[in-house]
Formats: sequence, structure tokens, C-alpha cells
Amino acid sequence: MTFSHEFAYIGLLVLGILATFATAGALLWLSSFSRFAPWFRSLNNFSPQVVAVVGILFALYTTFFASDIWSVRDRAQTAIVQEAQALRGLFRLAEQQSPAVGAPILAAIRDYARLTAEVEWPLLAHGQNSSQVLDGWRRLLGSVLAVSHLPTSVHTMMLQEVERVQAARHQRLAQSQKHGDPLKWLAVACLGALTMLTIVLVHLDNWRTQWIALLIYASAISISFTAAYLQRSPFQVFVLSPQPVAELITLESLLDRR
Repeated sequence: MTFSHEFAYIGLLVLGILATFATAGALLWLSSFSRFAPWFRSLNNFSPQVVAVVGILFALYTTFFASDIWSVRDRAQTAIVQEAQALRGLFRLAEQQSPAVGAPILAAIRDYARLTAEVEWPLLAHGQNSSQVLDGWRRLLGSVLAVSHLPTSVHTMMLQEVERVQAARHQRLAQSQKHGDPLKWLAVACLGALTMLTIVLVHLDNWRTQWIALLIYASAISISFTAAYLQRSPFQVFVLSPQPVAELITLESLLDRR
């Protein structure tokens, strides 16, 4: 995500929160202090159950919203772990071979892990990737393909692990390119406005109670706007460490002891 996109999202968050409290104040003034107050008071038979219905809809939407945010984070974390596991599987297979066979593969694994952790990782917060890491994976694939005298089963397992590394990387990159949906901001605003309107209609007899209730719901709506802001790339919002992959850089192998 570029700086302009980041600035736009921060602007939407601030605007949404300010608009929420401004709407709460405007509704209080209209229903209690403006020349329209008598008309509002004529609606004093409004059922309190309406607040519960609208409030439940708002709460359910916010709950599913928060669940989606953590789901994106979990998928990104799973991709990282799968990438590291595939690299470790290939690492363990390579260290069982002779130095002439295993050493080039181990070197390619460590180079790929280093490029991922040091070069590509900082780019993920911006939804970008590094061509150096792709070149590193190609070198890793080439080092495995260059082996010609291994048992077919072992060679096949190595190639499968290399493919798993690439598949997990693609999944990690896909998660890094996720962005929030502006329509969800609109849904939060509409449900929030309806909730505050029902609060006003239920508490027409006491403006102080009305004001406290509006403040409570305005704060809840602000939290929902914050959740909308957080529903972006998990590499922007959460601290996702490259440690599972970076550990391969210094991981000791049996070939190092020979």
C-alpha cells in the first residue's frame, strides 16, 4: 500500500470517528433543544425493543467483521509456517546426502531464507514483493534439479518441498496485498446512524440519559470504524515475524559437522 493509500485510510478513520460524535451531538440538539424538539417528543411511544433489534444487527456485523480480521491474520501466519516447514523438510533431506550433493542445496535454502527475511519482508507491508526472492527460489529449484543420481523417491520428495515453498510464498504474498473494502465503512456508518437514531427516540423524556446513551453507542461505533481501518494487509496491522523462515539461515546441519 502506498503512502497516499495509507493517508486516505487514516483520513477515513479520523473522519468516521469525528462524524460519529458530531452525529450524536446533532441528534441530541435536534431532539431536545431545537425547534423540532416538540415533533420528536410526539414520538414518545417508540418501543425500546427497536433499540435491541438494531443494536443486535450492529453487534453481529461488528463481530463478523472482527472475526474476518483475525482470519486474514491467521491465514498469513499459516502461510509463513508452511513456507518454513517446507524449507526445513528440504533442509533435512539435503543434509542426509553427500557434501557434493547436499551442500549446494543447503546454501540455496539459506540464501532464500536470508532474502525473504531481510529483503522481501519489509516490502510486504506495502503489498510488494522482491524479484530477488523469486530468483533465490529459482536457484533453489535449480540446485535440486541438478542432482541426478539420487533415488527417485528422495528426489521427488525434494522437488515436492520446493514446490511447497513456492506455493506458501504465493499465499503469503496474496495475504499481503489484501486491502479493506470501503463498502464496509459505509455499512458501519449506516448501522451506527440507525442505532443512534433509535436511542434518541427511546430516551426523549430525559436529555441527560439520552446523551450518555449516545456517547456509549458513539464510542462503540468508533471501535467499529477502527476495525474497518484494521482490515487491511496483516503485514501492516499485525507484527508477523519472519523468524520461522529466518531460522533456516543459521540452522546447523549434519554436513556442517563433517
